[in-house]
Amino acid sequence: MSPTSGTTGSPGTGSTFLTSQGASTSSGQTGTGSTLFTSQGASTSSGQIGTTVSGGSTFTGITTKRCEEMQAVDEGISKQITVTPTDVPNESKPEFQPTSKQGVSFPENETKPTITVNFGKPAEVQSVTLPRDKTPNANVERFEVTFYSPDGKKINEKPISSTSSPKDDKTKPAEIDYSKIPSNTPVSKIDITVVETTDNKSPKGVVLDIKACTEITTGKLFPPYKTSFHIALLLKVQLMCHQQVA
Repeated sequence: MSPTSGTTGSPGTGSTFLTSQGASTSSGQTGTGSTLFTSQGASTSSGQIGTTVSGGSTFTGITTKRCEEMQAVDEGISKQITVTPTDVPNESKPEFQPTSKQGVSFPENETKPTITVNFGKPAEVQSVTLPRDKTPNANVERFEVTFYSPDGKKINEKPISSTSSPKDDKTKPAEIDYSKIPSNTPVSKIDITVVETTDNKSPKGVVLDIKACTEITTGKLFPPYKTSFHIALLLKVQLMCHQQVA
């Protein structure tokens, strides 16, 4: 019997798929980056891929979405935000929330402020975005981020740079997605430094859209099976089950 392929549907919550000779799998709505292990002739969905070859078969693992994302900056967190070199008034800090209609605007001499966000408890950060289409005159073109671990040490020694927001397109914000953020690392604090604005003036209408996981989990959906031997053994057992059913 010739091998068939495992296919996935549209993105949704993470699932685990196994295929072997004579066995095919499919799903309806699956998660963003499902974990998928396939054998000869099997197809995979896109994602961060690593392969292991054993017994003539190629097994492919795709990095998973590890949790349901939650908005990290709520009213409580926003009130604890600090800004350097000059802090903003306490009554203005709730405007850093992504639901704000006006955001936080800085004095003309504050062209590159650093906004420090302290989390109530460590979390895995999935993305950091400074949108331009949520508030009037929002002008952040690019920013840099430094992440800190619960012990206060820098997770990344060199600041991570965001994408650049096109001057003529407010719908494409400056952002850092999960692919640039250290994975499986609990973060307790973030420094966000604005480095460029679309009009070369001080930042205006700044709101912080930070998505994070509040429960620390693993980066793969199949942690016990790390070697090609384990995967091959599991596929053999599955194949035997299919043969018995047939």
